[in-house]
Amino acid sequence: MNLLKKEKQSRKKLGIRGLIFSLICLGFLLNCATPRAPLPPTQPPPTQPPPKEAESLEQSVRSLGEGLRFMNIIPPEGAQSPEVGADYMYARTFSANSRNSPVGIELWAFDQQGKAIHPRHKDYLTQIYKEIYGWDPEAWKKALSKSEDAALILQTKSDFFWESLGQQLAERVFGEASTPSLYLFGPQCLESQSPSCRDQGIHEIHTLVVRTFLDARRDPMNPVTRSITYRVRRGEIANAELIFELQVPNGIKVAGPHQETIDFRPRILGNQESLCKISLWAHLPSKRRARTKNFDYPDYNLLFVPLRHLVIQGEVEDPKAPASSKDYESQQALIEETRLLFRALRTPAGAKKIASKLKPFLSPKYYYMFEDGGQGVESYSSYILGEGAGIARGLNPDFGLIELMVDGVKIASFEEDEAKP
Repeated sequence: MNLLKKEKQSRKKLGIRGLIFSLICLGFLLNCATPRAPLPPTQPPPTQPPPKEAESLEQSVRSLGEGLRFMNIIPPEGAQSPEVGADYMYARTFSANSRNSPVGIELWAFDQQGKAIHPRHKDYLTQIYKEIYGWDPEAWKKALSKSEDAALILQTKSDFFWESLGQQLAERVFGEASTPSLYLFGPQCLESQSPSCRDQGIHEIHTLVVRTFLDARRDPMNPVTRSITYRVRRGEIANAELIFELQVPNGIKVAGPHQETIDFRPRILGNQESLCKISLWAHLPSKRRARTKNFDYPDYNLLFVPLRHLVIQGEVEDPKAPASSKDYESQQALIEETRLLFRALRTPAGAKKIASKLKPFLSPKYYYMFEDGGQGVESYSSYILGEGAGIARGLNPDFGLIELMVDGVKIASFEEDEAKP
């Protein structure tokens, strides 16, 4: 009896619990079936977007796209003259270093909205390129035979800096001449006021870019591959922006009488091959000072001569052969030595000290090319080390940001304010 009673009580309890469980399940089902407003999404904590990396100087030049090109091919193996196989040259036959200089030129023209328009003005740009860069020295000499200033005119035309030639091209394009028309159009314009000695230009061109490319393999006078990107806007001829690119020789063979194979790269822990391609990019911002004449434009060697002798190559037995005396424990050590150099060059006192350190290097041993009927090493030394336009004057105010690239990667930037206390 007791067992039966207990069993009935147990079933009663289970029935109540089952009912409760069923009601709970039904509530869940009804609750899931009833539409509800969705919960607001969980918001992640506010974060700052990563800072956008500034465009490198190299990228700013590459982003121009393809311009109108007048470029030479690589010289053939063993060429005794830099002119062999070159289609584009600038004659410097009346300069102290009398020669023809193979040079590559690339042109871009943009309208006010930044659209490239040089393709549709190809004929016009090609014509003024030929008139400024493709001058015939003997034809000029003959045309100027009755002028008392013939010798000075011919030397001036021979000695124009690459930047000045870019400026002259811009003067033609914008119809804003500041250079005597003789140099813009030719000797027929020595005294003529003819309309043919003026150029109205192309009104829709708002910005002109001229990139000058010098291949070390074709430049025995200055065996450093380099480019100068000259950019100027209409109405701002005196305030051009420049970007220099300098490539450290890394085993290149130079076409010329000395048949050099030069390599200036330093070693890292004894290995010269650890740095395959080293290049330096330098920005010369506009509006630092007016530039309309040759020496308003700084020489790229204000950067390269100190870098070569005090940082990357140093003292070597034979500069005509691949060699390097500088050995660094790390790439960072190389960067810091470069930083110290440029920091010194940005102050007048530091620049004078650097020029003094360089004096022993400005000798026939390293600058033998100037002894071959050229201006002479002593003259070149006075120019490149002097306080007027040389290293002793320093990098300021011309040079802004300088960037060091290794194997296509920017590894260091040298800002202007690093020289400030």
